[in-house]
Amino acid sequence: MIFLTVHRNLNTKLNIEVFTFAFPQSMNGSKHDIIVVGGGAAGLMAASELLKQGNRVTILEANDRLGGRIHTIRDAAFKRPVERGCEFVHGNLPLTVQLLKEGNIEYKPVRGTMGRVGNDGEWKTQDDFTVGWKELIEHMNEVRDDVTVDEFLQRNFSDDKYKQLRTSVLRFAEGFDLADTSKASVLALREEWMEEDEQYRVPGGNDQLIHYLEKKCREARGVIHTSIIVTAINWKRNEVTVVTENGQTYYGNKVIVTVPLGVLQAEVPVINFQPAINEYVDAAKKIGFGSVVKILFQFKESFWEGKKKNIGFLFAETPIPTWWTQLPSDYPLLTGWAGGRQAWALEEKDDSSIHQLALQSLSTIFKKAIGEVEGLLTASHIANWRNDRFSKGGYSYSTVESVKVQELFSTPIHDTIYFAGEAFYNGPSPGTVEAALVSAKNVVERMMDDE
Repeated sequence: MIFLTVHRNLNTKLNIEVFTFAFPQSMNGSKHDIIVVGGGAAGLMAASELLKQGNRVTILEANDRLGGRIHTIRDAAFKRPVERGCEFVHGNLPLTVQLLKEGNIEYKPVRGTMGRVGNDGEWKTQDDFTVGWKELIEHMNEVRDDVTVDEFLQRNFSDDKYKQLRTSVLRFAEGFDLADTSKASVLALREEWMEEDEQYRVPGGNDQLIHYLEKKCREARGVIHTSIIVTAINWKRNEVTVVTENGQTYYGNKVIVTVPLGVLQAEVPVINFQPAINEYVDAAKKIGFGSVVKILFQFKESFWEGKKKNIGFLFAETPIPTWWTQLPSDYPLLTGWAGGRQAWALEEKDDSSIHQLALQSLSTIFKKAIGEVEGLLTASHIANWRNDRFSKGGYSYSTVESVKVQELFSTPIHDTIYFAGEAFYNGPSPGTVEAALVSAKNVVERMMDDE
């Protein structure tokens, strides 16, 4: 029996239907028409692995570009490619590094020290705000039954002498993990924070990895569509109908959903499943998904070097509390970062207001007039990921319920609907590109094992 893959545009004036024929499934090694919803790292990785094994794959990406939360800006205003989204390679991550090497993509270690500016305006060394960190890890290692970060700190570090340590823990958990500490898993943070691998950047732009995966897919005759917004997935075993915002339909045997967790958590469903998959939709809300605002400021010169040499990361009690340089590169770019509750406070503000808060933050940190800082500025960009229609946030973090939820999402729905992405990864590198890649590869292996 011949299976028809139908791409139907219901809005066309001539009401023309275009039919694409797929070969019949063989009795001893069936190959499927598989639709991948989402063209970020997870979607492209899943498609690449499926195509490698001879499957017919179509990727549907809502945005007008591939990459998802990997978004490199190549703009004449900036002297070099800059990252609106994912920026760092967090450690020697096997799959990420493998793909970078395959694609002949250069990556370099991050350099520089950490500094902190206190409420008194004084600069502190890295050691000043990691006092007690060893004791913290020791207590974390004693935890057997998972608890939230807040509960853990209350049990073990409520004394006044630990005030600075508590502040540091909250800063890291909220700032870098985008975590709500009243929900975040202390066991997950322990696993992550005990990893002390070197950090890397891709100086030529992280979109090189996306282009490499895209190239692999196209060379294997994968079909890729951008600006296709999926609104519904109608399904029964081994049969799916994917409906888009403009009335197109795509038919296949299976679907892998790789959209960001924020899309699945939306109060008003972005993608409607029919029949409903309420257990999965409800479970998605039990995984943490954080907000982040990122500010890119390019200056005429690296004026911060006059304040403190070799600064890599800087923390301050300012509206935009975290900043980093491009060391070891001398490129005069400062990146501002507000995650967790700091980002929540910025959600309703427009880009102009955030821009001013960022200037105010740097004015306070470096004790320069706002006008002086602004006078050195040559290019800027604000990325408020919570307001991004197709992401609705930054990246995931583990709650005390995440492990059970991730087990659920690793189980396909009637071997027809599969989920992949960084939010559904369980391991030491949460919220990273590596997590997205590994999740996608695992899903494909599961799908092929089910044959």
